[in-house]
Amino acid sequence: MAWALSCQTKMKQLSIRAQLTLLYSISVLATLTVLFASFYLVTKSYLFTETDRALTFHASQIAKDISLNTDNVFDSQTREILDVSSNYTPGLFLTATDTGGHNIYKEEVSSEIQDLANKALKANTPAFSYSTIGETKLRLVAFPITNNGAIGTVVMGHPIDVYEKALNQLKKIALVILLFLIAPSIVFGYLLSGNAVSSIKSLSQEMSKISSENLSKRVEIPSKSSEMFDLVSKFNKLLDRINEAFSREKQFIGEVAHEVKTPLAVIKSNAEITLLKDRAPSEYKKSLTQILEHVQKLTKQLNSLLDFAWSQTLDSNRQFVSVDLSKLLLTICEDTKQLAAPKNILVQSNVQKDLTVKGKEDKLAQVFFNFVDNAVKYTPIGGKIFISAIKADSEVIVDLKDTGVGIPKNEVKNIFTRFYRTDNSATLGHGLGLAIAHSIVTAHNGRIEVKSTPNKGSLFRVVLPI
Repeated sequence: MAWALSCQTKMKQLSIRAQLTLLYSISVLATLTVLFASFYLVTKSYLFTETDRALTFHASQIAKDISLNTDNVFDSQTREILDVSSNYTPGLFLTATDTGGHNIYKEEVSSEIQDLANKALKANTPAFSYSTIGETKLRLVAFPITNNGAIGTVVMGHPIDVYEKALNQLKKIALVILLFLIAPSIVFGYLLSGNAVSSIKSLSQEMSKISSENLSKRVEIPSKSSEMFDLVSKFNKLLDRINEAFSREKQFIGEVAHEVKTPLAVIKSNAEITLLKDRAPSEYKKSLTQILEHVQKLTKQLNSLLDFAWSQTLDSNRQFVSVDLSKLLLTICEDTKQLAAPKNILVQSNVQKDLTVKGKEDKLAQVFFNFVDNAVKYTPIGGKIFISAIKADSEVIVDLKDTGVGIPKNEVKNIFTRFYRTDNSATLGHGLGLAIAHSIVTAHNGRIEVKSTPNKGSLFRVVLPI
């Protein structure tokens, strides 16, 4: 196991081209080894199967001749049949045994032959084994001789030295071929892998030319495979997203600088003018009051920017907890009634109980308070505001409806764009409130829908997953 992990670690340290070359060479050599081994085993099996078949055929014929002519393997008829058969099949070992496995020629035989004869007689079927007689290795068969019962066996052997020499020679040839193929397989694998990684090298060179200064540049290289085409396509799409993000952040920084620049300029100017000469305490107080007002506006704006930055954080949902949305909305309704009282605006609500969502309570409160605050500001005296929340399937739908001045149809699609303002009074301010609300709802995996008619009112619908 440790060896395998060590090899895997070393492989990862090699270049892709080296890895492909090595894997290709190993695959080729492994395939050839399997082919040669299979050929060797099939050849060996075929040779010995044919040997067994031939031995069985000849032994069965001799056993049949003996059984037809005698019922005693020790008579002269048996020896004559064996002598004649030996003349027809020279080079073979041939003898007969009685039922005890004893050689009819009264010659000493090995215990293997006796055991083989006894095995054949016991099973009444041919039995096979290997044995060495003299310096010759033989493949032996013992075939039962039957004549009203078993009377002995015919033992026949065929030399297999020639077969073994041929098989050994075959192994040597296969080994030599494998050794000669190692170098060509490595060279060929190196050339193939070079062709495979050429597109990757081209992609790497093109990628190195792209920086934050030229994010609009795209990679254009000939794709030799569907995988490379898919990789280049996804990389270009990634560049599109990065370029869009960079552009958005540059715009954001410029807009922030513009929004912060004005109040800072007013504060600076006011302080400089105040310090030009000695003034009465009342004048200092007036100047400090004006400075404080602009500081408060600036602080509010910076807090809005921080809220917007939070809503853009990708891992913000990791801090989400269960929020009792019913309780939160009822609190918002009470706050709205207090805000609307000076303008005699009727505030009504219909909030179902036990509505729960995952999120951050303070951020969701900020969303709904932003909507009702705008509704109160831009709903005429004596108007109406209606807040409802219901459960629909796996979502909670919150509607905030007013009878205010409304938003022009062509402006609705832009109201959630940060720092966006229209001539309509309903979108006055820093232009961040609705953008922040939209981002917070999106961070909660929800969505906002808007319907508005000028001079009749607006409906803001917030949909959140339960």
